[in-house]
Amino acid sequence: MRLYVTLAIVENVDAALADDPAVLERALREGVRAGAFTLFHIASAKFHPQGATAAAIVGESHLALHSWPEERRLFVDIASCSTRESVDRALAAIVECFPHATIGKVDERDLS
Repeated sequence: MRLYVTLAIVENVDAALADDPAVLERALREGVRAGAFTLFHIASAKFHPQGATAAAIVGESHLALHSWPEERRLFVDIASCSTRESVDRALAAIVECFPHATIGKVDERDLS
């Protein structure tokens, strides 16, 4: 079994973007495209008073985002049985969807 997992906290995310499930879904689509993953389904949920979660189920595993608009943070979870490079490309593409955002903490695992 080969599995690459990246967990990241993205900082300086515009609160309005982080609070919009449609924006999170677009970011996931960009991550799926950049990682060359096989998309099966995307789902999202809006929380009240703020925050959202979105997840993409892909043939290679999953990509998930959870936001904390009040803290201007986004949690990213990417797991893939593809390649480390595909996971890295997906993370970069997701972050690019949020102007001025920066990657804070990252935990990468190669579970091969």
